[in-house]
Amino acid sequence: MKTLARTAVVALAFAIPLVSSSCDTSDPTNAVMTNGYPTTPDGGDAATQTVVFKVWWSASLFDDPIPAGLDSETNRVVPASDYAYALLVPNWDPSSHTPPSTLIPVRTNEKWSASRGDTLHITISDETVIGNCAAGKPLSQDDADFITQRIFPGNFANVVYDAPTCASTPLPADGGADTGG
Repeated sequence: MKTLARTAVVALAFAIPLVSSSCDTSDPTNAVMTNGYPTTPDGGDAATQTVVFKVWWSASLFDDPIPAGLDSETNRVVPASDYAYALLVPNWDPSSHTPPSTLIPVRTNEKWSASRGDTLHITISDETVIGNCAAGKPLSQDDADFITQRIFPGNFANVVYDAPTCASTPLPADGGADTGG
């Protein structure tokens, strides 16, 4: 019995480093989002810029608005390969503390990948995304519905988004329900 107990202790002693190394977080995976839209010239009106309002990549939300020409904070992410989804706000100054009146959902042209220990840099601009009607690249309605209903549903509550025109229309106060009256 003592031999069996010693064998178990020795096996456990070797197993603990193996288990803990599989959860090693010394090489985290990170991502940074860059707003690649043009900045306003010095002294220009900040309300004429395009702001990247939010970005979702894989399992990570970048929730702070990113003014034109700037980067997001670095977020820790999981290794993955996925599209990035974002909300653009044209002609809005994030320092105004006024909520944006227009949100445009966009998706990157291609999937972006990050491996363990990488820092992924994704630029959101008219060259890297589809969905901005002003750039002549609207989303399909199916893609727009996916983004507005699955990725950012809270931002599109009580509105219907029309992909070909990049316009949001408020739902009727009754949510469009037919009372059958």
